[in-house]
Amino acid sequence: MPLNAAPAVRVLAACSALAGSAPAVAQQWSCTFAPESRYSQTTRIQLPLAGTWIGDYDPVTNPAGTQTRPGLFGGSGNVAIPFTAVVKPTAGIADAVPEGGYGLSLDVATGAVEVTGFTADLLGSQAGTIGTDIVLTFSSFRTFAPNSTFFGVSNLAVPLESGTLDVATATQTGAALGAATPNADGTWSFAVTVPVDVTVSGSAIGQPFASVTPGALAFAGTIALEGSGVRVTSQAASQQAAPVPAGPPLVNVPFPLPTILPPGATANLLMSGTFSEGTATTDSSASIVAVGAPALRPGDLNGDGVVNGADLGILLAAWGGRGPADLNGDGTVNGADLGIQLANWG
Repeated sequence: MPLNAAPAVRVLAACSALAGSAPAVAQQWSCTFAPESRYSQTTRIQLPLAGTWIGDYDPVTNPAGTQTRPGLFGGSGNVAIPFTAVVKPTAGIADAVPEGGYGLSLDVATGAVEVTGFTADLLGSQAGTIGTDIVLTFSSFRTFAPNSTFFGVSNLAVPLESGTLDVATATQTGAALGAATPNADGTWSFAVTVPVDVTVSGSAIGQPFASVTPGALAFAGTIALEGSGVRVTSQAASQQAAPVPAGPPLVNVPFPLPTILPPGATANLLMSGTFSEGTATTDSSASIVAVGAPALRPGDLNGDGVVNGADLGILLAAWGGRGPADLNGDGTVNGADLGIQLANWG
């Protein structure tokens, strides 16, 4: 062949043998969650809080409001009472229909499995729930309107009004490699652990909260090949724990405190305080059914699901230029792109 032959022709001659002998690669699919998927999650957050509360009495705007006074015998005026507490929001998701997807590859020769790009909106179209307790420690004090005595206590649990859970997502954060074994019915049993960040946010007792908790979803299930597509049925469970940054301070947040002696009334207090860093623990379980279509292989330039001579011809025709044949996106169709195509041959 003359030395001045066109670069594309020289490349074609040099790589024809390689193309014919390129090893087979794993099958790849883009999978989307099916409507029968389900997800449940419980996130328990604990936020230490220290501050004061005072009755909501105001001589002008609320003269019939509650007054607070320290000790068992009262005194006079409306006086702030110190306390310490742990605010404990619990966010729940029960049998939600999650939305999301991931990439799946299966090498039928080796049984190697890989999950990529796993993302999930765990709430789907269903709202989550928030219930909040506050565990209080305070010294004895009295209230007036209503008249009541509160003896000093440690770790008194008081339920608060519900909040909202606005966001719950899971996003893959690293490689997820596993193994599959063939079954007699033609399906494959597989197991793979997917590292994720679980993000939840919402509000409780009128204050926003958010946490990002690293963890792992341990998926195990069945891969069923259906023509060129795939159906993946899997179960997963995880447990994660992470710190929660201190939230913004509370300033005169209404706090209805049930009376203790005598019972049956409500002292209307205003709570102020400062949070410290807290903790969050998340337990989750998932039953994910996903349906996958063949993913476009790098180098499949005509979109027929196979990387072969037709795609090689398209790449060589674009040699030295730009466009879809620039597989690595460096601005030029060259040997690097040819290497990618040959690696995915077949």
